Amino acid sequence: MLVALLAVLGVNLLVAVALLAAMLGRRRWPARRPGAFRGAARFVEGEADGLRTRWRAGYGRWVQDVLVWTSAPLLLRTALVPVDAVSAPRPLAPKEVRCPRHLAAATTLITPRALLEVAVREQDEPLACRQSAADPTGMKRSPRGDL
Repeated sequence: MLVALLAVLGVNLLVAVALLAAMLGRRRWPARRPGAFRGAARFVEGEADGLRTRWRAGYGRWVQDVLVWTSAPLLLRTALVPVDAVSAPRPLAPKEVRCPRHLAAATTLITPRALLEVAVREQDEPLACRQSAADPTGMKRSPRGDL
């Protein structure tokens, strides 16, 4: 029925299949990157380009001391967030984050302009909290050493 409707509207079926393949390929690309983790992110205070105050699903990965966050559902917007410090993960309250499911912990990221939270699954905690060794205050410092 959908194919007939598209044919009546003059949409080429080959174009529709190509767009669907491009969207599915784009979804796999951030997930297959080395060190990538799935989760949800939001900013708590300040301003961060590409992120909002509500939890937003997506994929993240670290490139030195910069968090590269690709927002779902279309995975077209990528935010580069330079991070100064990372806090220890805290457990999430039940239903604090609705989508994606099975997120267990949230970590706070301190940036020059904002305070961010990233929620991840339990097995992805080491990937999300990857920065240099922790200092006595419980915060992890960036490789630059400026905090």
